[in-house]
Amino acid sequence: MSTLAVNQITTQTGNTITLPTGKKIVATDGGSIVSPGAVLQTLSMTLTSATSAQGNSYADSGLTLDITPSSTSSKILVTGFVNVAENYFRSYIRVVRNGTALSVGDAAGSRPQVYSSSTTTSGWDVYDISPIPINILDSPNTTSQVNYKIQCKCYQPPNNAGSGTGIAYINRSHSDRNTTLYDPTTVSVLTIQEIAG
Repeated sequence: MSTLAVNQITTQTGNTITLPTGKKIVATDGGSIVSPGAVLQTLSMTLTSATSAQGNSYADSGLTLDITPSSTSSKILVTGFVNVAENYFRSYIRVVRNGTALSVGDAAGSRPQVYSSSTTTSGWDVYDISPIPINILDSPNTTSQVNYKIQCKCYQPPNNAGSGTGIAYINRSHSDRNTTLYDPTTVSVLTIQEIAG
């Protein structure tokens, strides 16, 4: 076996390089042959269990994945959806990379800066479950392992007036009645893909 060492391949004439029938180029790993925009690796998880978060601080939802980019120029596409519920008014979610929140709203007075919020009916509804889609293109600029996770928390009224401490739920409603018609259990999904830069 011989080794061909070159820095660039081009055509002698025309604009097509053709391999004979039955021949192929075999890469040693997923990042050996790339073009900008190509998907280099895909990781995904489905959360089937129910989780909850109580209090004023964000808590992990259970959706979390680690990925090691093959190049500092790679982008990470974060997609999926989260089924969120609450016992009071609304819940907030955020997407976090290594502890840093990504893609939140601009600062505006004392308003919460979040990725998204659950919907509400008239006032609030302890029976509702809101699906929230996730779609962020991130630039971690590293070849070290990176962690992505979804966090959530419940809206907290002033002094918890009339409601007690707010609770956010993933994959269940607040009422969570054991019936054949209402309050289903659901799934939430997190997918991350390395995109060649």
